[in-house]
Amino acid sequence: MNAAAGLLVLALLGQPSRTYYWRDASGQTHVTNTPPPPGAEVLEPPPPPAVERGRGGHRVQPVRQSEHREGVPVVLNPAQKQAWEALDQHLAKARAVGDTRTLEAVADSLIHDCLWGNGLWAMPLVPALSLVLMGLMGWWLALGLNPGYRAPLVGGFLLLGLAFGHLLLNIFLYHPQSARLRQNLELLERHMGGRAPRPERRAQLQQRYQALEQAAEPVRAPWRFPDEVESLRRTVKQVMVDP
Repeated sequence: MNAAAGLLVLALLGQPSRTYYWRDASGQTHVTNTPPPPGAEVLEPPPPPAVERGRGGHRVQPVRQSEHREGVPVVLNPAQKQAWEALDQHLAKARAVGDTRTLEAVADSLIHDCLWGNGLWAMPLVPALSLVLMGLMGWWLALGLNPGYRAPLVGGFLLLGLAFGHLLLNIFLYHPQSARLRQNLELLERHMGGRAPRPERRAQLQQRYQALEQAAEPVRAPWRFPDEVESLRRTVKQVMVDP
């Protein structure tokens, strides 16, 4: 599949008149500028860039945590509803041809947009800024003290900056990310290309959502949340491929 993706990029750069998608007898997928050989299985072109990360078209814009209250089902506006329905159709086509790469790419793209869209990409800078500001404040206060007190004071302010930065990271990054992921992945469960997760699969997802919300609490270690995100990503991919 990686080779096919590379051939697709080369084909786009070369601006060919036509691109052919086909699968040989061994099951290997090919993307070529020439017609497939006799006996090859001709495939439909991949879905539009709507499901690819960072592209336009009918790309689904994740629902923000501020768009509805906790415990109340998400109500989509007409544009959102149209985008999710278009994604549902793309996934149905991918399932029809057994295109697991597209199914996993949709999960990756949606998770990425939930994590970093709408300005959240800048939030990891907050702990660094907190550390720098508190360090500068400690250094400024230590200027008038005896040399023996300067290092402990600056060190104390640096530790305070780390703690304050961690609190800000949980409030302004981890919590919004957790809310967006749960809201949008629950929407994805209803737009999986004509399939719905089995009860045991849905239970797995609910466990991952709860673990993610717990990892977003300020009392948790800062590395717990990224670890839970990766666990959720793996589970979502499994559910997409085998609901």
